[in-house]
Amino acid sequence: MSQASAVQQLDASQGAISLIVTRIASRPAIVFIVLSLTFGLIILFANPPLRGPDEIAHFLRIYSYARGALLPPSEINGRKGIFLDRELYDQLYFLKDAGERFARAEGQIRYGQIMAEYRSLATPGASALEQPPVFAPFAGTEGYNAVAYIPYVVAAVIGRLLRLDLVGLLLLMRCFGLVAFTGVAAYAIAVTPAAKWAFVLIALLPVSLYNRAVLSADGAALSYGLAITALCLRAGLQPVAGRVWERSLWMTLCVLSKQPQIVFVLLELVVGQLKKKRAELWSSFAVVALPGLILSPLWVTAVSADIASWRLLEGRNYPPEYFDPLWKLSYMWQHPLHFPWAMWAAITGWAGRLWQELLGIAGWQDILLPNWIYIVLTALLLLAPLQRIQPSRAARARLALITALIVVSYIILVYLIFFLIYTPIDLPHVQGVIGRYFVIVLPVAAICLAAMVNLELPRGAPAAIAMIGSLLGGVATVEAILRTHW
Repeated sequence: MSQASAVQQLDASQGAISLIVTRIASRPAIVFIVLSLTFGLIILFANPPLRGPDEIAHFLRIYSYARGALLPPSEINGRKGIFLDRELYDQLYFLKDAGERFARAEGQIRYGQIMAEYRSLATPGASALEQPPVFAPFAGTEGYNAVAYIPYVVAAVIGRLLRLDLVGLLLLMRCFGLVAFTGVAAYAIAVTPAAKWAFVLIALLPVSLYNRAVLSADGAALSYGLAITALCLRAGLQPVAGRVWERSLWMTLCVLSKQPQIVFVLLELVVGQLKKKRAELWSSFAVVALPGLILSPLWVTAVSADIASWRLLEGRNYPPEYFDPLWKLSYMWQHPLHFPWAMWAAITGWAGRLWQELLGIAGWQDILLPNWIYIVLTALLLLAPLQRIQPSRAARARLALITALIVVSYIILVYLIFFLIYTPIDLPHVQGVIGRYFVIVLPVAAICLAAMVNLELPRGAPAAIAMIGSLLGGVATVEAILRTHW
């Protein structure tokens, strides 16, 4: 082969590679769908039944919705829950107890043994089937709105019609959730006019992947948060592309999925930065924000949600008013510095753990990834959002201010809720807050960082950063789950 031919071949190869890279970089939503479903399905099947955080509590709440109970159907001794057939109850609590036994054994037993025991359970006889239903408490999920569980409820109805056993029903529900919330997140990535690859990385963090692959309200909360963030940003940067009814729908879903997400209504202020008429601005804000602002407190009142403060009352002598929000607000009025110091103590005292939980800890918050994964993902998260997204300094400043306000307000509101209804006043810190609660606000934080820095990375760099981080996180999560359980 002549030297000229070799050079031509090399140029052709480089051109083909460049074309492939360009096409991949131009299709972030497709890349996200492929990676989310690939890693998500592996995690979904590799993760043992009920080994997701509070997965049994989520299952019970979903099961009650599938049976048509919008509000908690039963209450015994202050505990809200549902009555189950004895067979289903026994299977659920066998797997729950097996998970606790597995956690205590510290690697001495594997889930292959546990599932063999589960399969060997004798089929109940006629007398067992005739036993009265057994009460199963929700254990903290009574306050979750049905919008956080929509695909799971659909799967539960189908699974009951197909008469699937418990494990089959769990897998079907997980599959529906994974596909549905992958679709919503991909829609957000497709419509956002900026930070597309930052959205991809956030939605493929280990914590995000894991929450989509188990029964959880967090998968819905992040997906809805991504969608409304993308839509408000698009309406702010490209006003002709914004549709008020669409933002209203996704804002309502976002706000109802978890109570702290009520602060996301402030995202509509991003839309107002290019509107010239004040009346038009307030009309748009009312249509988008009011449904969530009205329905969220109504829902909390209807279910009398207590975020499982009963856990703290059991076996302790705390006065009940310690977990009464109204009493606690009165206490805060008399001691205005108590909450700020308790919040600061919680953040500084558990900063390392919160950081790891924000990026991803699997199982019952007991399966850590290698430390270097957390360090690399943190660095990539800081780099992925960097781009120029506003033509004027004033517009950038306004966008940065609004998004920063949302991030700070969300963090404070999470700690305030747990202080009001979960933390006794004699504790020096707020308790119960987990780092994964804050992944929901990461898309807004990414927009804030981009607006403040206003720095453009080289072409193709955001795509490379997001894909490297997503692959590292996905592989590490799959490896950790398989190594730990099987």
